[in-house]
Amino acid sequence: MKQLKVKTEKVLAAYRTLSTAKYSKMDDADKIKAWKIARAMKPVATRFEEDSQDAAEKMKPSEDFDEQLRKAQEYERITRQPDFDAQTLPMGVAEYNAFLETFQSYNRLVNDAVKDFAEKEVELEIEPLTEEAFGKLMASNEWTMEQAVVLGDIVCE
Repeated sequence: MKQLKVKTEKVLAAYRTLSTAKYSKMDDADKIKAWKIARAMKPVATRFEEDSQDAAEKMKPSEDFDEQLRKAQEYERITRQPDFDAQTLPMGVAEYNAFLETFQSYNRLVNDAVKDFAEKEVELEIEPLTEEAFGKLMASNEWTMEQAVVLGDIVCE
């Protein structure tokens, strides 16, 4: 077994990658190890996601924030079309720009609220994968280099 101290945000990134991974090219024993590693990361990832969602809900600047967000997203979708009709926009340019400022402030507030939790080191006890097993895990999936590096830093010997 390997004892690790890892920042919560890295555990979350690794868990998101590993929890949706395919294990098809791995040996059976390594599939079990990978599954157990994901199980060890799950409580940390779940707790952080729940805390982030709670902060996001509690920090909303107004009761109609979700409706304004939906309108802003629709505005963006429509304005990406080449020949859009301004009459079909759910909000005007000034209202959209004002919402963007509100949304950016809201995002900063939520990020500040959970920053300490994201950077907190947690302990994980796992049985790591060999480089060969990790190679087979990578071959079973189409990951970006960033995903492979973050996951590899945690799950490899």
